Amino acid sequence: MKKTMVWLVLVALLLTSCAAFAEDATSEVYRTLYSGEITSLNYLTTSTTNDYAVSANVIDTLVEYDRYGNVQPSLALTWENDAETGLVWTFKLREDATWVNADGEFYANVTAHDFVAAAKYILNAQNASSTANILYDVIEGAEAYYNGTVTPAEGEEAAPVMDWETVGVKALDDYTLQYTLKTPVPYFLSMTTYVSFMPVNEQFLNEKGADFGVATSNENILYCGAYILSEFAPQEKRVYTKNASNWDAENVFIERIEETYNKESSTISPELYKRGEIDSASIDSTLAAEWLANPETADLIHPIRQSGFYSYSYQFNFNPQFDAQYQPENWMIVVNNENFRKSIFHALDKVSAAMPYDPDYPESLLYDTITPPTFVTLNGVDYTDMGALADISANGVANYDEAQALAYKATAVEELTAAGATFPVLIYMPYNPNTTGWAEECQVVEQQLEGLLGTDYIDIIIEAGPTTGFLSTRREGKFALMKCNWGPDYADPNTYTDPFYEGTYNQPQMALNHNNADGYSEYYALVEAARAITSDMEARYLAYAEAEAYLINHAFLIPFGYGTGGYTANRLNPFEGQYAPFGLSGERYKGQKVYEVPMNTDEFYDAYDAWLEERAAQAAN
Repeated sequence: MKKTMVWLVLVALLLTSCAAFAEDATSEVYRTLYSGEITSLNYLTTSTTNDYAVSANVIDTLVEYDRYGNVQPSLALTWENDAETGLVWTFKLREDATWVNADGEFYANVTAHDFVAAAKYILNAQNASSTANILYDVIEGAEAYYNGTVTPAEGEEAAPVMDWETVGVKALDDYTLQYTLKTPVPYFLSMTTYVSFMPVNEQFLNEKGADFGVATSNENILYCGAYILSEFAPQEKRVYTKNASNWDAENVFIERIEETYNKESSTISPELYKRGEIDSASIDSTLAAEWLANPETADLIHPIRQSGFYSYSYQFNFNPQFDAQYQPENWMIVVNNENFRKSIFHALDKVSAAMPYDPDYPESLLYDTITPPTFVTLNGVDYTDMGALADISANGVANYDEAQALAYKATAVEELTAAGATFPVLIYMPYNPNTTGWAEECQVVEQQLEGLLGTDYIDIIIEAGPTTGFLSTRREGKFALMKCNWGPDYADPNTYTDPFYEGTYNQPQMALNHNNADGYSEYYALVEAARAITSDMEARYLAYAEAEAYLINHAFLIPFGYGTGGYTANRLNPFEGQYAPFGLSGERYKGQKVYEVPMNTDEFYDAYDAWLEERAAQAAN
C-alpha cells in the first residue's frame, strides 16, 4: 500500500522505546471501559450497535467470515441454493452446537426449529422487532403473515390472519433448515450473518415470556456463541467468559472480557491505558499528536482500521419532533425547499469538519456517496464508480463550493419568504458527548456554515444530547440537522436504502417526507425498480446507483464518509478478527488475541500490507 508523505512524517517521529509487536506475548483477559449502556439483550428485536455488539459474541449465526472476508461454516456445515429457481436455500446444521445458560450449563442442542421459532417471533408485529422488514422483504409469505399480526388503527380493516405454514421458513428435520424466497436474492447468504437470522430456543422463549432479552439480567437469554455474558450489572460492569461448550472453542483465545462502565470513559481511558489498567482507550486528535511527539508514548498507538462500513452523512430531518423553541413548523417549510438544502450542501466544508478526527489527513475519512467505496464490486469495478454515481465519486470532496452555496441561498430566501418561512432559520443540531471529536466537529460546522451563509440566514444551535441512549434522539426525530450513521446488514447496495424508508428501524424522520411528492415518489420508484432486478447484477447495481445519485443530487442529505479516523490505543491486532463490511463480524472477539505490547504505526502498515497481499492471493486462487 502506498504510504503518503503525511504518514512518513509521523513515522519519523516514532522511536523504539517500546519493544516490537510480539506475537507470542499474549494475555487471556481484555479490559475496556464503556459509557453507553445497552438497552436490550433481545437480539430478535434490536438493531442498535451497542445491543448487537453483545449478541455478536454470545449467539452464533448460520455462517460467519474469516479474517479475509471469506464465508465459513458456523452453525450450518453446508448449504445450497436451488439452481433452477434460485428461490430455495437449504442449510444442513451441525449437531454439536448447544445452548447453555448464564452459568454455562447445558440447556438444549441448537436445531433447525430454533431458526423457525426466531423467525416466527420476529414476524409477529406485537413483538415490535426493528428488523422484521429484513425478513419480510425477502421471505415468501412473510409480509402477509406479519401484516396479519398488526393491530389495525381505529377505522382500518385488519389484514387477514395467515397460517405459519404459508411462510417460507421450515425445519425439514432437526438439523435441516430451509428458506424459500419471494424472488431470487443474490446476497441472501450474507444476510444470514445479521441478528434477524439468529436462532432462539422456543422452550426458553416461552418460559421467559415478556422477560426474554430484558436488559436487567444475563439470565434472560441463552448462549450458543463464543462467549457467555457471565456477569451483567447495568451501568457498572459486563463480563464475558469463554463458552467452553462452543463448537469452535479452540479458536476463541481471549478467555475473559471485562467491560467497566464509566460515563467519562473517553476522558480517563488514555491514562488508565498508559498505567496498564485497561487494554484499549479512545485517543482524540489532540492527544494523538501529543503521544506521537513523545518517545515514551509514540509506540502505544496506531491508526484506526476502517474495517466497518458504517456510512456517515448529515441528515435533514423531514419529520421534526423537537421542542417548539426550535421552531419545527418553520423547519418543515425550509427543509422541503431544495434550494435551501443545496445551500447547506455546498456550504459544508467536510475537510474542516473531519479535522477533529484526523488533523493530518482528514481527506482519508471522506467520500461523497452514501454507500462507501469498496463495499461491493462487480467485475473489478467498484459500485460507487458505476453509472450515475461515477461523476459524484470523481468529484472527490469538491462538493464544498462557496459560490454555489451563496447562489442557492439567494434563490432559497426568495422562495421561502414567499412560502411564509422566517429567518434566520433555526437549525437544531444535537451531538453525543461520549463520541470523541463530535463536539469539536459541531463547533467547526456551526462556525463555518454561519460564517459563509450568514447569521441572518441560519442560526445553528448545537446541544449535547443524552450520554446514554443517544440513538433515541435520532429515532424520535429530535433534531433538524445531524450527522447520522448507517451500517450494512448484507452485501448489496439495497442495504443502504433502508434508512430512507418510512418506519424502517423506527426512524421515520430519515425517510423522505410524503408531503414532498416529487422527491418521495421518484426516489422510491427508482429503488423499487432496482430491487426488481435479481439476475442481471450489472443492471441491478446501475439501477441502485441511479437511486442513490438522486438523493445526493437533490441534497436530501450530505454524504460525509467514515465516522472515525485518526489513532487508537489497543492491545488487539485489528487484522486478526473476523472481517466483513456488513453484518456482525466486526463486533466479534473470536479469533483475536490480547498482546502485552501494542501495535505501533509502522507495524500497523506492515500488517495491513501483508493482509492485503494475503487476501489478494486467496482471491486469485
